[in-house]
Amino acid sequence: MRRAALVGLVVAIAAGASAGCGDAGDDDGARDNDPFYGVISGEPLPGAEQLARLGRGGVGSLRVNLAWGYVQAGPDAAYDWSHYDAVIANAARSGIRVLATVYSSPAWAEPSPETPPLGHSLHPFEAFVTAAVKRYGAGGTFWSQHPDLLALPITDWQLWNEPNFALFWKPAPDARQYLTLLRAFHAAVKRADASGRVLLGGLFPTPTDGVSLEDFLTELYRAGGRRDFDSMAIHPYAGTPEAMLDRVSEARDVMDRFGDEEKPIWITEVGWASAGAPSGLTVGPSRQAVYLRRTFELAADGRDRLGIAGVIWYSASDTPGPLWPAHCGLFTMDGTPKPAWDAFAAIAGGSA
Repeated sequence: MRRAALVGLVVAIAAGASAGCGDAGDDDGARDNDPFYGVISGEPLPGAEQLARLGRGGVGSLRVNLAWGYVQAGPDAAYDWSHYDAVIANAARSGIRVLATVYSSPAWAEPSPETPPLGHSLHPFEAFVTAAVKRYGAGGTFWSQHPDLLALPITDWQLWNEPNFALFWKPAPDARQYLTLLRAFHAAVKRADASGRVLLGGLFPTPTDGVSLEDFLTELYRAGGRRDFDSMAIHPYAGTPEAMLDRVSEARDVMDRFGDEEKPIWITEVGWASAGAPSGLTVGPSRQAVYLRRTFELAADGRDRLGIAGVIWYSASDTPGPLWPAHCGLFTMDGTPKPAWDAFAAIAGGSA
């Protein structure tokens, strides 16, 4: 049984993330959305109309990749935040808080986006993170420059995407390398905003080419990484919602073994496909909706026992391609809502 302190921490995360959203409701339609109910968006980032619809549907968290290369064109270039300012502003107008995943290296810093910025690029990466938090975090310059907006600063900063999977960490996943980057990231976030929370990079339980979640997380703890993150994050893709929750439970078990019982867990990706090539995650539009509802129900029940702080559905909209990840959206590529969107809005307390 989870201790009462963990319940209080998870509730505090949700309450702090949504505090004040309802104050703007009479002015610009922003809702007091619960950040527990989230979605992820890839590129191109959603515009004002799409974000308004997501907000009306009850979306409280939008996971966005904050890519260094979009902000800094070269080693001596000034930071240019224009790629992200609009989505931050329009999300705030819609009662949605952005959860920032800082992932990928620019071409001028490393040989590939999946190569982590270690060695010579570690210091400029740390400087970029500090600048991002100073802009979009609590008390950030973006909010002072836009007094017309209800401030919904980024409070949760996630380092990398599935760093235990070779697809996203080159040349091969290494928990101690990740810890080096995590320590720099943690210092950069806290330097700019002491209240900012650091999330692990959405570990994948059983990568086909990489290190299992259990082994990777165990190595992080053994190397002393417990103090360098505030929340665990997991991508528990599985055949059913019940199997999904089992994977979260397994991560909780590892954390408990290392005395980290009070730390919450974010599910920063999970989903099933409504179409696409046959796979264990291609289930059709009706079952996609059923699985979405069941996923959020199980996760909500797990707030106490497992310390689940929030769930990010993959994804907001479909993308091109025949494989299952391209068909997990709540909307088709042309914006047509799927049954899963109706299910999301119903369980999040919104309007489809």
